[in-house]
Amino acid sequence: MATTDIFSQGETAVVYFEANRRSQSPNAVKSNKTDRGKSKKIILPVADAHSVQARPGEVWVCRVERVTGKSPTHGAIFVRPITRKIEYQFQGVWIDPEKAQLIATVLQDPRRNLMMEGDQGVGKSTIANAIARTLGWQYRKISGGLIKKFVFMLGRFVPSSDGANLNFKWADSKLTESLREALANPQKHFLIMIDEFTRIDEDARDALLDVIEGSSRVLRLPTGEEIAVGKNVTFMAAGNVGAGFTIRREDAAAKDRWVIVKILVMPQAEELAHCLRLYPTCPKQSLNDALTVVNHVRKERHDPKLRLSKTVSTRGAETIAMFLAAGFTMEIALETAVVNQYSGTRDDQTSEAGRVAGLIVEKLKTIKS
Repeated sequence: MATTDIFSQGETAVVYFEANRRSQSPNAVKSNKTDRGKSKKIILPVADAHSVQARPGEVWVCRVERVTGKSPTHGAIFVRPITRKIEYQFQGVWIDPEKAQLIATVLQDPRRNLMMEGDQGVGKSTIANAIARTLGWQYRKISGGLIKKFVFMLGRFVPSSDGANLNFKWADSKLTESLREALANPQKHFLIMIDEFTRIDEDARDALLDVIEGSSRVLRLPTGEEIAVGKNVTFMAAGNVGAGFTIRREDAAAKDRWVIVKILVMPQAEELAHCLRLYPTCPKQSLNDALTVVNHVRKERHDPKLRLSKTVSTRGAETIAMFLAAGFTMEIALETAVVNQYSGTRDDQTSEAGRVAGLIVEKLKTIKS
């Protein structure tokens, strides 16, 4: 491999790191290899609270901060890691590669908080879990629907009895439990994902933001105990789109404290392949036609005359595949998996279910003609 000396200050380089066995630190790395070939010695800055750090065997996109030495073999290249370079191929999950890179970049920057926003059932939680696994992080999911109020987010006193007396003891919430786990395992990194963030009430949201990005990240319990949020904890949130999935209007100032990545439903070809993996005996052409209908409903959701409160989720598409694989007709599969998810009945054209049923009948006619 030829030695290259073509980097200059301010450029980015893809660096391949390996273990530095001369160092006493178990995670120390070294490198003299980039995507442009063999290079002079690559040196990393000392990690601090606001920096990300490469580990042995990882490939990172780095910014070149300084280059020393006039020859290709002497001197060093000083770099600062920006984001880990990851191959985004997840079993059972599809995500646009560019958005996956955006998500990984935000998650690895301690100064930023990530929120994935999208319709219900597009796979936000699954995507977060898959990326955590790829990064080698522990994944913990907190349901926002269960912590509408701040006090519910911390835990609660529950009754207990010793046989003679009724007492109360403290029971941690899932959030408190996860933070304790992170403190007990400083060698591991934890991704705490707060799902359905839009369903949390205002007082809980504001208090939670102080825990997530405050200058001193501490969770204070009603018992008087304070649980520090370790540096090995990264928070993210996921929120659904639509008035039916939020309990209050959006707070622009609070929203500005998140980097928002919008997650869309899979392209039809990807969703078809996904459903066939789950139900391999499903008739492919029938399923493809059904997904054409589903995507028609998804598109028309934005028509103000239809006033649909939600879209058809990927779970809905999976249910259609299940029914088709079991031998049901496309009409029955679409009615059960799609129409019945909306309020009202298919025969009432003034209801959501009736309007969706009309869209389905209309599209099926064009497919069969």
